Amino acid sequence: MDIAVLFSNLVGLFLLIGVGFLAVRLGILPAQAAKPMSALLMKITVPATIVSSMIRPFDPAFVRQGLTILAVGTALFGLFSALSLGLSRLFRVPQGRRGMWSCCATYCNNGFMGFPVALAVLGEEGLALTVILAIPFNLVVYSVGAKMVCMDVAAEGSAPAISWKKAIFSVINLATMIGVVLYVTQLPVPEAILTPVRHLSNVTTPLSMIIIGINLSQGSMADVVRDRDAFTASGVRLLLFPLLAWAVMCCIPGLDSMVMAATLLNLSMPSLAASALMGEEYGGCVQLASRTIFLSSLLCIVTIPLISLLL
Repeated sequence: MDIAVLFSNLVGLFLLIGVGFLAVRLGILPAQAAKPMSALLMKITVPATIVSSMIRPFDPAFVRQGLTILAVGTALFGLFSALSLGLSRLFRVPQGRRGMWSCCATYCNNGFMGFPVALAVLGEEGLALTVILAIPFNLVVYSVGAKMVCMDVAAEGSAPAISWKKAIFSVINLATMIGVVLYVTQLPVPEAILTPVRHLSNVTTPLSMIIIGINLSQGSMADVVRDRDAFTASGVRLLLFPLLAWAVMCCIPGLDSMVMAATLLNLSMPSLAASALMGEEYGGCVQLASRTIFLSSLLCIVTIPLISLLL
């Protein structure tokens, strides 16, 4: 991978984060704008990006790549989920925070950052593979990840029920299934439909970066730097797990370079933005989630280029 190209693309993306940050600090946008903008992103523009990326000529080689990244992603997400619970004890994360710590350390911000970065750095093929990687990711996040978050309140009584329906029938998963069907069947999409889908897809990258900037503008660095658990969770998320993923993939003979690049780049993203929302829904430590998202989103400016040197 050309590091100069990678760094240039990342700088451009993080300048967009600065736009969102300054828009709030200068009073151009209210901080509350992040919530409706996030709904627009996750329920409209990201699904449009997914469908658009899968409207491509059929290629048996891409099918093999897709099946490979599906298997690799499933194995890695399962491995990380198991390891994070042990690491939370190793880092002496207190009860009441341990589940959220594990969730933030394990799961990456694939929707807000993974898709835009994959598109900017790896192009349409890399984005399409990242979309396929999101299939096991979403299933694990809203099942195992939600169960992790529930650990923080399990000692106080029965944990909230986990919705398998929500995990399987999310808007992003449905968009992925539509994209896969369109790719496999090669059904022609009328230009009247394809054009607005592509226009919406083009909005995803700037919108996602601006939302991250808006969220960062609300963080207090003084509170973050005093939170040891936010630092350890960010370190595991940004460095330990990507390095472990790289080591595991290096042991797989004949692994396609694009599969490895898309997987490693996606696993280098900061903590899952939805972890704070999951904390509110399932009773996890929202404070730790917000601080870890804030810190890991800042530190990834340095760690993503470092991890990319491995490719």
